[in-house]
Amino acid sequence: MREMSFMETTGKVIKVDGALATVFIENTQSCDSCELAKFCRIDKKGREIICRNNKGAQVGDLVCLNTSNKDIFKATFLNFILPIFLLVCGVVLGRKICQTDLAGFILGMSLMLLYFCSMLFIDRKILKGNHLLPEIVSIKK
Repeated sequence: MREMSFMETTGKVIKVDGALATVFIENTQSCDSCELAKFCRIDKKGREIICRNNKGAQVGDLVCLNTSNKDIFKATFLNFILPIFLLVCGVVLGRKICQTDLAGFILGMSLMLLYFCSMLFIDRKILKGNHLLPEIVSIKK
């Protein structure tokens, strides 16, 4: 049984690298109404997305991509919720320990900066482990 899909779309494979494929997706009218489009648009023509290539797609193939709700939630948590949580915790902790707003601000920003620096390494691990990536679910003929 397939997991519930957040987004299914079609694109063209432009690069294959082992178990990963880079797929070019042209912008559609649904991109204009999507709340998340501002985070995935690369240019006005479309965007390139790295995907799990479990179907053995080759360069030039037209493929259907699927992104699960669970993966979207995990990515949203890692990229938006956790950094804001760390910022708030740092501000509260800094104000409590040092009794100044400046200390809270500095600690909050430091925790966020540390998190984003660590995400550079975590992001590479996500790519190597194929976690949180959209998946090619079919090759269209």
